[in-house]
Amino acid sequence: MANEQAAKRYAQAAMSLALEANALAAWRSDLNDLAAVLAESDAAPLLADGRVALATRLAFVERVLDVQPLALNLAKLLVSKGRSLDARTVADAFNRMADAVEGIAHAQITTAVDLAPEQAAAIEQKLSEGLGKKVIVRANTDPAIIGGVVVKVGDHLVDGSVRTRLKQLRRELEGVR
Repeated sequence: MANEQAAKRYAQAAMSLALEANALAAWRSDLNDLAAVLAESDAAPLLADGRVALATRLAFVERVLDVQPLALNLAKLLVSKGRSLDARTVADAFNRMADAVEGIAHAQITTAVDLAPEQAAAIEQKLSEGLGKKVIVRANTDPAIIGGVVVKVGDHLVDGSVRTRLKQLRRELEGVR
């Protein structure tokens, strides 16, 4: 939890800089590059290892990352503070904030069978109209829901699955006894 809170603070600082420079897209890209190198690459354990000289780790970061100077400073700060492995959490927090600024929502849609691309696009359009935001849909398939659709946007869940309707019907019938 503490790592997530710290990551959010770093993301907020990056967001301030991005908004000031009107460069959300550039910061999104740079922070994803930082996360790829600092937290997800083969070099990540080396960069997080306090036994390796800080100057060596910082020199490596400078050589490897091709990002704007302020993003490079953030990368160096993360390495210096021993938080390099939190770089993905920082990037994810930044992306959530940037989505809010740009009016983008992410929806997870679960159906019993695969959706055709045009069906997914139609759902995406309806959700965008209903929410007044640009909605990006990620479709999943779960045969256990039997039919219908389950839509999750943020912490809102709309369960229109046959499985849930059958469970409700069962509870109603059990209550009649």
